[in-house]
Amino acid sequence: MTTRSPDREALIASPRRASIDSGNDSGGESYGRYSFDYADDDVDVIRPPDDMVRTIPGKLSIWTLLVVIMELCERFAHYGGSLMFTIYLQKILHQNKPQAIALNRGTQFMSYGTTILGAVIADQWLGKFKTILVFASLYFIGFVLLAISSTDYSVDRGYGLAGFGISVFLFIGFGTGGIKANVSSFMAEQIPLGYKATKVPGVYEDSKLTIERGFRYFYWSINLGAFFGQLICPQVAKLHSYAMAFTVPAIVFFVGIVVFIAGSKRYIKTKPQGTVLTKVWCCMRYARNSRKEGRSHWLDGALGARNVEWNDEFVIGLQRSLRA
Repeated sequence: MTTRSPDREALIASPRRASIDSGNDSGGESYGRYSFDYADDDVDVIRPPDDMVRTIPGKLSIWTLLVVIMELCERFAHYGGSLMFTIYLQKILHQNKPQAIALNRGTQFMSYGTTILGAVIADQWLGKFKTILVFASLYFIGFVLLAISSTDYSVDRGYGLAGFGISVFLFIGFGTGGIKANVSSFMAEQIPLGYKATKVPGVYEDSKLTIERGFRYFYWSINLGAFFGQLICPQVAKLHSYAMAFTVPAIVFFVGIVVFIAGSKRYIKTKPQGTVLTKVWCCMRYARNSRKEGRSHWLDGALGARNVEWNDEFVIGLQRSLRA
């Protein structure tokens, strides 16, 4: 798929703006109706159109909305399933209240702790799309195993607690963390950067405003998914069984995966560019090996280094982060 240069994050972070010029002949790059005009080597500069009067958000593409729908299904599954964990552990698996709460908090820790792993895998090796797909598959398998282990057949034979631990800690916990780390930024990457001319002279669609609109849709999907998941799943458990109640999130999330895969050939996919954690580690190790007396900060040893992947600005920013 399309991989854009310059670096997308640099473009978004830049306070300067984009230009659209259908007849760009200044060495810029064009992507569909978008054209970017770069000045010299300062590639994060995107110039505004000369006739721009005001900007408006653009419409979200269907491919962006597919990612939003996938997030809605994932949040339905997450909140709908996790809401029942404590009661399920007490009522069906006969754990006391402190044990049930401890296990539930363990699942929450896994959900948030594994976000770092998901981010590293996406940035260093697989890219966001493949990482989301891999962790989504783990997530789905986890709910299937959880539904199977919560049947009367499994519980009566003593497989319920083991099945809960395996499905939640090895599959669902890793799955939700890996998705959480990448899905919002992947949604934003589906919005082309720059300004696009509208039919009204002087009015342009601004990608920054479009991205803001995308995140509003995204966070609404989180709220709606959580609301309906917590509304429906406990009622299914009450009226039928926990096995059926855990099957509902699995079905809903399977639909989300299918919807997400449907746009695979049209998504904008950026190649892995390395994780910042590796850069931080190398910078710290270099600084420790280059320590000298009289320096105000131990990271000063990395300042002025040559033939490395960081610069002095990165070192100063890292110092400020550590002080904070």
